[in-house]
Amino acid sequence: MSLTNNNTFQLLKSLLFDIRVWVLILFLVRMENLNQPPLDAHSYRQTITLGIARNYVEWDADFLRPRTILCDSRPGYEITEFPILNYLIAGFWSVFGQQNWIFRLIGIVVASFGVWSLYHILRRLIEPRAALAGAVLFGTSVAFSYARKAMPDVFSVSLVLVGIHFAMRYLERGRMGHLLAFIAFAALGMLSKIPAASAMVLLAPMILMKNDLGWDKKGRLIGAGIAAVALMGLWYFVWIPGLEKEYGQGWYMNIGLEKAWHEIWVEAWPDTKTRFFPIALQGRLAFFAFLAGLVLMFVKKQWKMVMIWGLYSVVFLYFILQVGKTFSHHEYYIIPYVVVMASIAGLGLHYLLKNDWAFIAVLAIMAAEAIYWKKEDFFTPWNEQKFTKLESLTDQYIPKDAKILVNGDNLNPKMMYFAHRRGWSVIDRMKDSAWVAGENTVGMDYLVIDRNMWKEPLPWNKLYEDNEFQIYKVKKD
Repeated sequence: MSLTNNNTFQLLKSLLFDIRVWVLILFLVRMENLNQPPLDAHSYRQTITLGIARNYVEWDADFLRPRTILCDSRPGYEITEFPILNYLIAGFWSVFGQQNWIFRLIGIVVASFGVWSLYHILRRLIEPRAALAGAVLFGTSVAFSYARKAMPDVFSVSLVLVGIHFAMRYLERGRMGHLLAFIAFAALGMLSKIPAASAMVLLAPMILMKNDLGWDKKGRLIGAGIAAVALMGLWYFVWIPGLEKEYGQGWYMNIGLEKAWHEIWVEAWPDTKTRFFPIALQGRLAFFAFLAGLVLMFVKKQWKMVMIWGLYSVVFLYFILQVGKTFSHHEYYIIPYVVVMASIAGLGLHYLLKNDWAFIAVLAIMAAEAIYWKKEDFFTPWNEQKFTKLESLTDQYIPKDAKILVNGDNLNPKMMYFAHRRGWSVIDRMKDSAWVAGENTVGMDYLVIDRNMWKEPLPWNKLYEDNEFQIYKVKKD
């Protein structure tokens, strides 16, 4: 082989083993159809997030008291996770207008930093090849598509990973700026979604097994971690309980450990197991690497990873026992645990394939397989496209400040969001004319009906009808 060819292969190899190249590739792949409306999977959860963001822009910018678009006749105050993602979206919307690419780009950027941070975290715990594979497999896991959605799940975990990376840099360099960045990013991540706190376990080996670090640094890091957790606690266990009393509504789920255990492992077991396979890593090859990694980390005496896996599993089990079968029925609830699954899968791949070119080839195949299964989510299903015309349609017949009723599902904000209004969402209660007349006295002036969900005529003044929607006027002139 000539020297030129050898140099070319070395350059290619260095690129393929550079995490920045993989982060860039994942970033660019996620950018496809960036302005897609939130009608991909879990539009319900996305339009909750975006409805709150829109209300920050158009109604009330009080950060501590977010408002929902499903407000019926009430002020619409909503008890929710710490609304930093909603407020961030609202801020950019205030500048650029309410474009879909904004919330998707925010998620993709934050997720990219999360993948990059996980790699540098794992570099301090396992071999560089294993760290690379672990970070890439996390990036192509179920987190791949959810990073594009207006949901806090990947966003929250990614922020915590960024914070942990700063924590490790603090331990190595002793800079207070890194410690403060750890507190800020870790706190914001955990505030955005409590289960993201599981990732804090990644710091355990650095504190408990790294003997060359002084306890002065470790002590400050532990104190900083406690401060970040305390900030999370203030929101969820002080502020939210106060709002529950003030608003007269509950938020926190606590169904009891025994009941939750039965729901997860007995009642909903078929759904529970699919969270771990095939949903978590999105591919058979990646899951096989995870199983191999579970065995090999003991065989190869990778005690740091054994510690992380054990502690991570205990902490995450506690979280899923708080919600029971809700975990089993929502695929994105597994995202925090995917961090450790991907890391162990990366370790497994590293030990199974010693040849660098074979290693990279199989990693690329794993990534391609995972992305393939989620690519359809980058495009709006044909039966959902009708909602994109709903705002222009309602603008023709309904004043912008009028409250409306939409049908389809109880408390589902999707139709309300695309109508760009506020009000009521029901399944079929609009058939009760006495109830509709009563709600009209407190502001329900119009009905927007999805004809696919309700086909019977209603006893109100019909303003519009096509094959998909009807608009009725309840308000008397």
